[in-house]
Amino acid sequence: PDGDLFLTDGYGNNRVVHYRADGEFVKTWGKLGVAPGEFSQPHAIAVDSTGRLYVVDRNNARVQVFDQQGKFLDQWRNLVTPWGIWITPSDEIYVCGSSPMLWAEAANLSSPPKDQILLKFDPAGRVHQLWAFPTPAAVDEDGKSISQPGELGWVHAVAVDSEGNVFAGDIEGERLQKFVPVPADPAATGAK
Repeated sequence: PDGDLFLTDGYGNNRVVHYRADGEFVKTWGKLGVAPGEFSQPHAIAVDSTGRLYVVDRNNARVQVFDQQGKFLDQWRNLVTPWGIWITPSDEIYVCGSSPMLWAEAANLSSPPKDQILLKFDPAGRVHQLWAFPTPAAVDEDGKSISQPGELGWVHAVAVDSEGNVFAGDIEGERLQKFVPVPADPAATGAK
């Protein structure tokens, strides 16, 4: 609310950087590692309505939660190799990425990903929904993936609008796709 900025610096320094709204540097925290408060390629960050910070710590296959002073509060481990995060005004936390996988020799965790998933968490780290998306199966003559509608390849961005529509951006498809929620069928669930 006061305009402070929190940035993840994952490709160079494995840290979170805090600036005031006017650009004044405040502090950094984090370093390369696996312990709470350490990172291995922090890939994105978001803030909830209470001011808590959620950092997607990609290569450690976790989301870490901090206060705005950098105090470690919680972590959600081994549910997703996260690449992107979005928090709605009602604190629904959407994280996109892939299922956690073992390290491959000379490659980052989950690179290339075996699947594409989107999870919806509450602020306590409980998973409320999980969606899996097909990955592109076809390739062109140069070996580049040919994505069909509904397929995601290296999903790196997620956003949710006020109507619950999910927007996912993927690297291979070089596009943003809109996914519209399907109402539950009351007949299928026995609800009236």
